[in-house]
Amino acid sequence: MYGRLLLALGYLSAPFAGPGSAVITAAGWLSLGAETRKPTYAWVGLAGLLGVAGVLSGRYGGVEGLEGVGGLLLLAYYVLSIALIWMVGIRSNNGALKAAAFFLAVAFLLAATGAGSVHDAAVAASGGVADWGGVTWANEAASSMIERIGGAEALAKLFAAVGAVFAAIGFMGFQEGESGLSREEQVFSIGVY
Repeated sequence: MYGRLLLALGYLSAPFAGPGSAVITAAGWLSLGAETRKPTYAWVGLAGLLGVAGVLSGRYGGVEGLEGVGGLLLLAYYVLSIALIWMVGIRSNNGALKAAAFFLAVAFLLAATGAGSVHDAAVAASGGVADWGGVTWANEAASSMIERIGGAEALAKLFAAVGAVFAAIGFMGFQEGESGLSREEQVFSIGVY
C-alpha cells in the first residue's frame, strides 16, 4: 500500500518537484518491491536512489566523477521505471498505467531528441557510419513540425504531465496479483518479473 501511494504521489509531483520526485518514485518502487516480493521493482528503486545520491554527492560533496555515474544511473532508472509501469499495467490489466507508460516514454524521447545530444550520441556510437535505429533521421524530419507545435521541450513537459496524471490514477487503482499472465504479457514477456 505504501509503495503504491509513494508511486502515485511521486509521479503526480514529477512535473513540479523535479529531482525530488525521482526520490519519491524510487522509494515507491523499492517499497512496492518489498511489499509484493518482486526484487526487480526493488532493484530499480535502489538504482534510482543511488543515482540521486551520486549526483548530489558529486555536485555538493566534491567527489569528482560521482555526479556523472549518478546521472547515468538516473537515466537508466527513468527508462527502467517506464518499462516497469508498462509491465505492471499489462500484468494488472490497468489501462491508466499503460497510458502513463506511453506518455512518459514519449516525453522522455522528446526531451532527449530536443536536447540535440541524440545526434551526437548516434554518430559516436556508430562511428559516423549509421544512425542508430533512425532516431536522428526521424528527429530531423519531425523537427519543423515539433517547432510549430511549441518545441520539443514544451511537448515533453505536456506529455510528462499527462503521463504523471495517468500514473497516479493507475497506481491508486493498482492491485498486484489480480490475474495471472495475460496473453499479451506472455507474448511480450521480457523476464522483468
